[in-house]
Amino acid sequence: MIELVIVIVLVSVAALVFSKMFIEAVRSYEWVDVEKEKLQEARYAQERMTREFRRVRDNVSINAATATTFTFVDRDAATISISWSGVKGADLVYTKNGTARVLAAGVDSLAFAYWKTNGTTATPVVSPSTTDIWRITTYLRLAKAGHTVETVGAAYVRSL
Repeated sequence: MIELVIVIVLVSVAALVFSKMFIEAVRSYEWVDVEKEKLQEARYAQERMTREFRRVRDNVSINAATATTFTFVDRDAATISISWSGVKGADLVYTKNGTARVLAAGVDSLAFAYWKTNGTTATPVVSPSTTDIWRITTYLRLAKAGHTVETVGAAYVRSL
């Protein structure tokens, strides 16, 4: 009988140790999964913004160029806008001809910076006008459940 009690105690201790190891493995997997998801989303958003910026028709097609919004007319005469409200956790929204869709969810920070051909800072555009914006850099940070992922990108605005 004593041997049976000793075996039960040993098996219980071993089960407790293995269950804690299993729980830690599951937590690690969940952490990596969220991190991977946010990183993929950030990379997609960054790549999409870069592609869209390259479609600016000419230097008078930029309607708005602020720290969190970029609106322009592309080569197909479609009005494109990429914007963020500035509220942490809000979505990065891509709008084409009035139809909006989410480009990235859970945006923690977004900043557009504009540059001239000589490398100096270009003036932001508030309404349609001729602009000297030649290059756009973007900083995007996404957050979810304590995870943060940051991306930085740049695109040259092409003109016909």
